[in-house]
Amino acid sequence: MKNQIDILRKQIDEIDKQIVNLLAKRMQVVEKVGKYKKENNLPPLDKRRWQEVIKTKKGFVKKIWEIIHEEALKIEKSI
Repeated sequence: MKNQIDILRKQIDEIDKQIVNLLAKRMQVVEKVGKYKKENNLPPLDKRRWQEVIKTKKGFVKKIWEIIHEEALKIEKSI
């Protein structure tokens, strides 16, 4: 029984690593978007784009996306 839970926890740990790596890659792209927006005098927040993205999200996924978006805006605004 213990062996089974250890296997499952290792799977969770691997998935967590993948999530963290993907979020890091996403924020690297966000920096590029922020630079593009700054160079082209565009505001950090594109309300229409955000509404398109968030309208398909529900429950805890929506909450996660809101946090990700909030962090992305901080990055864009700091550029």
